[in-house]
Amino acid sequence: MKPREYEEYIRELFNKQGYTTELTPQSGDYGIDIFATKGKEKIAIQVKMYGNSRKVNRSMIMELHGAKDYFGCNKAILVTNGEIMPDAIEVANRLQIDLQIIDYPDKTTKTAEGTLYSSASPKKVQDIESKSSNIFFTNEEYTFDSIWETYIMPLKGKTLYNSRGKENIITNVDWAGVTRITSQGNPSKIEIEHFKNAIKILLKKGEITRDYINQNCVKRASSGIVLILSQVPFFKLDEPPLRLTFKLKE
Repeated sequence: MKPREYEEYIRELFNKQGYTTELTPQSGDYGIDIFATKGKEKIAIQVKMYGNSRKVNRSMIMELHGAKDYFGCNKAILVTNGEIMPDAIEVANRLQIDLQIIDYPDKTTKTAEGTLYSSASPKKVQDIESKSSNIFFTNEEYTFDSIWETYIMPLKGKTLYNSRGKENIITNVDWAGVTRITSQGNPSKIEIEHFKNAIKILLKKGEITRDYINQNCVKRASSGIVLILSQVPFFKLDEPPLRLTFKLKE
């Protein structure tokens, strides 16, 4: 299951509980993946499909808290299929944010069960029959998931060279992001959200500058993002200024 399908699955669980839901765009969503409303209740839901690749940390909880207030929601829930760090649970309790651990169903599974850690007391999430996701794209080649799976994930284990001949060794690529050894020999991880934001702008506006990426990426990993995305056949490296452009294949 891909991250977007997992978000669809979580949305369906809330639909089953009588909520009216809205799935947000895959990037530029300010950290909210689903809005769920029922009566006067408006919930901001963030979905993290991490599995064993990483854990939910306290900064994610604090970001969700800010996004909840920004959108005028009266409740926030973080859903993950992975692990939650103890300090994240502590912060969630203080900020009254619910944390739900919900696994996604495999092809043979008919129900999903999750454990709910709420700001009140732990309780079980009701078993809900799952529906198979039916996701269709009008142009599948140019969706984030298809780009990531087709062109970025195969970079695992490869060595990339920038314009100065400096190497970046891609040690791992998964649905959480890219880990690499930089040209300075330092281990580094670039979270998938940064790639999502860059690809969204590329597909929408046709180009994105390295400076823009640098200003919007906390860890200043713009050079790595540009280098990695330039491996996609229809994302071309151009300058000046240094930027990526979206060129449809002929």
